[in-house]
Amino acid sequence: MTIGTIDRPIFRHWVAFSFAIILTILCGLCRAAESNRAAPADSKPTVHAQTVEFGPPDYGFAPASQNLLAPTIELAPPGPDRAGRAEAVFIRQMTFQRKISFHPELSPELDRVVDVLPPRQSTLVRAGALYSADDVPWIKQKDGTHEICVNGEPREKDYYYALARECSSPEEPERFSGIFALKPTPPPPDGATPESVRGELGGELMMNTYGGGEFVDMLAGFTRETRGDLAPPWDKKPGEFNHHDRAVLDRFNHDLPHFSSRIEHYLEFKNILDEFDGPGGPYVLFNMDAAVNLHALKQYPHLAEFYRKLVPAVVAASGIYDSKGDFWMRTGFEHGHIRIAFMVRNGMLTPFNANYQPAGESVALNEVRHGSYRSLAWVHIKSLSLTFGLDNLSFESDYLRDDHSMSLVNHMDSVPVLVAPPGIHQLMDLIAGEFMRVLAQGDGGLKTSVESKRVGGGMTEFKAGLVGEYHYSPTLEFLARIGDTIADKHDETVRKEERALGEELLDALMVDYNNARPALISLDRGTNAQ
Repeated sequence: MTIGTIDRPIFRHWVAFSFAIILTILCGLCRAAESNRAAPADSKPTVHAQTVEFGPPDYGFAPASQNLLAPTIELAPPGPDRAGRAEAVFIRQMTFQRKISFHPELSPELDRVVDVLPPRQSTLVRAGALYSADDVPWIKQKDGTHEICVNGEPREKDYYYALARECSSPEEPERFSGIFALKPTPPPPDGATPESVRGELGGELMMNTYGGGEFVDMLAGFTRETRGDLAPPWDKKPGEFNHHDRAVLDRFNHDLPHFSSRIEHYLEFKNILDEFDGPGGPYVLFNMDAAVNLHALKQYPHLAEFYRKLVPAVVAASGIYDSKGDFWMRTGFEHGHIRIAFMVRNGMLTPFNANYQPAGESVALNEVRHGSYRSLAWVHIKSLSLTFGLDNLSFESDYLRDDHSMSLVNHMDSVPVLVAPPGIHQLMDLIAGEFMRVLAQGDGGLKTSVESKRVGGGMTEFKAGLVGEYHYSPTLEFLARIGDTIADKHDETVRKEERALGEELLDALMVDYNNARPALISLDRGTNAQ
């Protein structure tokens, strides 16, 4: 479920923060690198939409004959007419999702506030100076906190946001409330810029569809469907495009023809999954390597130009791993290639080592009630043959779930490491080093959270937030302003095209969902007695 605020989804702020420091400093120190290196036009495998014959046993995976959208039944609790109830909440959620994700509208007053706030890529960098800004219509609390409160509600095809006089929780379905608050630590002299501020960005959303737990159950269902043909000849090493990949594409095209057509239009698949045999039966390494097809983005010229600059310049990676150092997921972006890797055995998520081999007991996501994991990320930007970036973006996460609620809390547990050529590195550390240290260690470290709680009457309350301490650095703020001038020039046009592309994909998915509804309703034959 996506929770949006002022056309700036909350979860994107803490992800985008990893890039913010680098981008703003880069814009101040050097010009953006530009290259026109697109993926070869003939690199896409030939795929024919047809039904694939699956012979071997399923080994705990979902049956090959099952429609790929069948896990949406998990969005409703077991009982009579479960498929029908799941269909109703899914359609209601997607109707809402279209409004809040792709058609945000701001009141005139809120639009003026957005105009005076820094662009999203440097909001946190400039938080200290922003606290003292006279042109922001802050709600000023007695303890020194400065707040902006926002309410949101659906209006026909749009989702409408407006300034609120106070921050309060929503009480009706599809209503949103958001807060952006800054509090100095410690309080500065009157009129002075605080040394640092505690920043909070949060939102609440009331829904009458499904909760976070049901969403995880649906993900568990999709995990059981992660397979090609589970048949020999088996892969000998990861990354080889062969009959396993063709089988999954054939099934994708058969069950979701409109959605898969759009996906394959914008992405060129070099690999999707690898299947190996083992003592306990076959296992699947979902090992996607997909290149962005820049030529296909020509109908979105500003977005295409954005990716044209991004492709040669940016390399980023992240991993989710456990206390033993084994991975549960790895992701990356490398010169236009999107990479995602996770492992499934007997239809369950499975840890794997650095060589992509099984490394422990498999886990059914829907059965997990609590646990912890770690994530580590880095991002490098190459400009003028020089590499800048951040390493050691490390978070520790705690997951908790019961029959009525779910929460996921992440906190930064170490200081990120600045990456830069010798000489420039010392300058960057002088400019941003203290900011990074305070971010990781001040006020307990940067923390993000997502939670859902059933509140009765078929309603679920969702909350998401980011809290951290941001040190004021005049030099860093100056560079951020330079970066804003460059980065924000086409920012709104790029975001409009991003939304248009997202809605195009959603439209295709909904066509396939509507075509699959008879098959999904038939699932009630096996669920009414549960």
